[in-house]
Amino acid sequence: MARPTGTTRAKKPILKKEFDRLISATNRSLELQSNTKLKLTRAFTMLYLTGCRISEIANMRTTDIQEMIRANEYSLTNNTKTKSARLISFSENQTQVEFLKKILPAADGYLFPRNNASEPMHTESLKLMMNRFIQKILGTLYSTHSFRAGYITTAHQLGLSLEHIRQDIGHASIATTARYATVTHTEISQAKNRRVW
Repeated sequence: MARPTGTTRAKKPILKKEFDRLISATNRSLELQSNTKLKLTRAFTMLYLTGCRISEIANMRTTDIQEMIRANEYSLTNNTKTKSARLISFSENQTQVEFLKKILPAADGYLFPRNNASEPMHTESLKLMMNRFIQKILGTLYSTHSFRAGYITTAHQLGLSLEHIRQDIGHASIATTARYATVTHTEISQAKNRRVW
């Protein structure tokens, strides 16, 4: 059965402009409880800075963020989708570290605790909460996976080769990485404006 006319599976990347909108909307929301705001801010920030999947950040603890800040890098365990360890590294740019410091919980524990705080939220619950908010603010062409697409798109725009991005992001195939490297609407508009018709 074909998809109805006007529908699409295409997703848009979450770039800086969209990330800023999400953080601003989270902070301004009168509907969200304070613990939900914290979880959303932490999750949005982690996905934006790292290009991780939800499953890779769902069980993170305060000590993990402290290690990222201390070493400017962090090694994910073999619990990734591809079942291989992956190094998340940050540039010498202190902006990323400042973002991490802002989301660092005051006490040791999970970044995304369940109500009893002694266990992390289920990955699917965290994903559902985030997707509802993302789509409310940005629209249905965005999801948690749009952060990964945004990370890859930004890295590609900055001149990194697809092979380097593939290794950084942990894809098994460069073809997968290439599918994420989206051309933005701004780039399309600029190219159209330069074209002689």
